[in-house]
Parts: sequence; C-alpha cells; structure tokens
Amino acid sequence: MNSHRRGKSWIVFSAAVLIVLAVAGVATARYVQHVQDMTRHVVLDDDGYRVEIDTFDNTVNELLNRYEIVLGPGDEIEPGLDAALDKETNIRITRAMAVTVKADGEEKVVHLTGGTVRKALDMAGVKVREDDIVNLDMNEPLVPQAVIEVTRMDQEIIVETEAIPYQVVARQNESLDEGVDRVIQEGEQGELQRKILVVYRDGKEIDRSLTEETVVKEPLDRIIEKGTGKHFTNSRGLVVRYKDKRKMSATAYSAGYASTGKNPGDPYYGITSSGKKVKPHHTIAAPPDIPFGTKVYIPELILFWRARGVEIDGIFTVEDRGSAITGNRIDIYFESEEMANIWGRRSVTVYFLR
Repeated sequence: MNSHRRGKSWIVFSAAVLIVLAVAGVATARYVQHVQDMTRHVVLDDDGYRVEIDTFDNTVNELLNRYEIVLGPGDEIEPGLDAALDKETNIRITRAMAVTVKADGEEKVVHLTGGTVRKALDMAGVKVREDDIVNLDMNEPLVPQAVIEVTRMDQEIIVETEAIPYQVVARQNESLDEGVDRVIQEGEQGELQRKILVVYRDGKEIDRSLTEETVVKEPLDRIIEKGTGKHFTNSRGLVVRYKDKRKMSATAYSAGYASTGKNPGDPYYGITSSGKKVKPHHTIAAPPDIPFGTKVYIPELILFWRARGVEIDGIFTVEDRGSAITGNRIDIYFESEEMANIWGRRSVTVYFLR
C-alpha cells in the first residue's frame, strides 16, 4: 500500500519538473530571440583600420561615444552621426589632413580629406592672381602637413617729374655800353616726365625700371644782351663810341710821300692807295688788316695841334697804305714836311670808331 503511493508521488513530481523545464526553455528561447533581435552588427573602417562590433546602440553617434572614437576637424563619416544603425551597418571614417596656407602675412591651417593645392587655397579663402607665385603646382595632390606659400607680386606705374633748367644765352650788343646788360627774354624751366614701373614682392619693392621718358614742356632760354660798346668823351664834350683801341706807333708823312705821284705837277700827286686825295687832319695810312674807310680817334694829335693853336676833332680816316706800314703802326698825313718832321714818330692811342 505505501509502495504504491510512493510510486504515484514520483510520477507527479517528475511531471511537474518536466513542466517547469519546458516553461523555462520556452522563456529562454524567447529571451535569446529578443537579444538577437536587439543586436546590431557593425563593420567600422576608421581610415583603413577595420573592426567588427556587435552593439545594442541605436545610432552612429552612440556607437562612437561608447568606444570614444573622436572626429577631428574636417574628418568625414558615412553614414552621418545621426543615422540609425541597421542589423548590418558599414561605417567609414576618412580622416582629414592638416595643410598650412601662408599668404598676405597670415598663416591658416585647413583640414581636408584630399584634393589639390587649388582646393586648399579655396578653403583658406586665398585668391591667387595671375602674377602671384605659388610654391606648389595648383593641380598637385595634397599630402599631410603640406605647406602652401603664396607670394604676392604687384606692380604699379609711378610718374616722376623733373625740372629742366633753362639756358642763359648772352648776345653781344654794340649799341649798349660795355658793362650794361639788358634782359630780352626771361627764362622758364621745362618739365621732364618719367614713367617708372615699380615691382613689389609681398608689399616690398624689389625692382623699378624706366618705361617712358617725355619732355612735357621745353625750357625757354633766358636771353640777355650784354653791352660791348665802348665810349669816351671827346675834346668837344661829345660822347664817342668805339669798338676797340690800340697803342700804336705813329709816323708822319707829307703829300710828296703819298702812294702815287711824287711831283706836285703830277695829276696823281697826293692821291692815296684808296684813290682819295690826302687831306690834313683827316688822312692816315694803316696796315692791310684795317680796311679803307675805317675811322679812328687819336687824342694825342688833338693835343699836338692845340699846342700850336689849331683845334681839330681828332678823327681820321684810313685811306692809304705803305710798304713800311705793318703790324702796330700807322702813318699820319701832315700838310707840310716841316710839321711832319716835328711830329716824327710818337706812340699814340688809336680808338677804332663804330
């Protein structure tokens, strides 16, 4: 009787255990399925470093935060940070390189994942002009830590002016007394204009060259008349102008010693080399370099005749020549041989009149 009861109890217990295990198995299966449903498989490629991750995170940003993956300036990520994670998600991070751009006295660092020198300059906001110089080719691919330098080349045309001094032109004027000047025309400076090309490198002048030179205004000469006239006051108080004077040796001759005709009865008696007839206080013979008709003033003859009671004006005319009359010598006609002998030979001052 007791044995039968024990057998029946074991059967009930075993059935209960089996029921509990069955219920537990169903629950476990359901939990595992739930976990599998919540898990996301992610393949992360961080600039070539590749890992696979199973995660419960919902977005790309949550995943990065969990694993402390930080994006730097210019880094690119695909898909974006706010994108939801799917059961299978591929995440790709492309890391940016730092490029230094130097221009206009400033230095900028830009970050970009690739491209050319031109792209880096655009990102830095640097415009390159036609004459500017870049140390790298504009189409050259960028490399990490590249340094791009832009040298500014500027040029301008400047205009310089320079005064052209006027010339002073002196003209002799015999009608003006010696030592007297008269301004005929005032001088004016001219103007020379130069166009100069100035070249600058980064704002500093490195070269300049002349491109054009033009006389904008010609100078105007200053014209001065300088008096060369000489004068003296003769014995009668009159002002007499002369052009030159010399100290000369003066001899005397009479009509019988005129150039042609030796006898008083000769028709050529007293006729000079110029064809003029000799006249007292008038005719002199002079060297060939003094033309016929030249009038001279000899003050010593005024004094000579005044001492003998005769007043003359002292003006004589060159009308004769003589073989012995050369150099600084003249021969003065006297009406009589007696007076010619009295005079003889003397040193005189001869003024050559205008």
